[in-house]
Amino acid sequence: MEITSILNKKNILIFLIIFCILGGYIVYLNIYIYTLKDTIESKDELYKIQINNRINEINLLNDQLVDLQKILDIGLDLSKNDNIYLNTKLDEKDKKFILSSIPSGSPLEKTFITSKYGYRIHPISKTRKLHTGIDLKAKIGTNIYSPADGIVIKARSFDPGGYGKMIVIAHNYGFTTLYGHMSDLYVQVGQVVKKGSLIGLTGNTGQSNGPHLHYEVKFARKYIEPLDFVYWNKKTFNTIFTKELSLDWEKLILLIKERKNEL
Repeated sequence: MEITSILNKKNILIFLIIFCILGGYIVYLNIYIYTLKDTIESKDELYKIQINNRINEINLLNDQLVDLQKILDIGLDLSKNDNIYLNTKLDEKDKKFILSSIPSGSPLEKTFITSKYGYRIHPISKTRKLHTGIDLKAKIGTNIYSPADGIVIKARSFDPGGYGKMIVIAHNYGFTTLYGHMSDLYVQVGQVVKKGSLIGLTGNTGQSNGPHLHYEVKFARKYIEPLDFVYWNKKTFNTIFTKELSLDWEKLILLIKERKNEL
């Protein structure tokens, strides 16, 4: 009996030792797994930061290339655009009429550009695409104003192209403007708007990575640089003629003057 009792105690002791060893090993594995998981997550965050930094560098380079191209183009075509000043005399009433007919000024009270017009790495698809407008920083619910007289030709609560809630306004002489990622629309298709009319509120709808207003300007269905028109006003009136060179400004201004005189 004593021998059996001793053997039983010995077996229990061995079992306890093995149990303690296995238990300790399991605890060690759990700690190791959590540590490894934290390390992987930290490296993943680091890689994401590095990728975003590279994307920002590429976007900055694209912006610099676009700016350089503009400088070169202006240098080549300045003599052509000088004729506007020589052949077309504009008084203050003419300028006011032109600025109300063609998109001018910002659609927001405060202008802060977060993404320029031109080719860039798309923040969501991560592919190189033409950014057909500019992105203006704005909190959700910021007022949006029409930059010129016009007629609303699109007012959608959902846009399959990724604009979310959006509006398109047709202005005079072939110009159109688009407003994307809105939160509220205050106008309907067919509605006539004046320069400065409140048309809706900014938002974060559609393919958007944060609250902002996507703003586009087109002439004859062709995308053009919106920024030139955002900063266009009475004080900077003549600068547009040497910035947006894709338009035949002399003929356009003469046409507008003729139409104004007919009114």
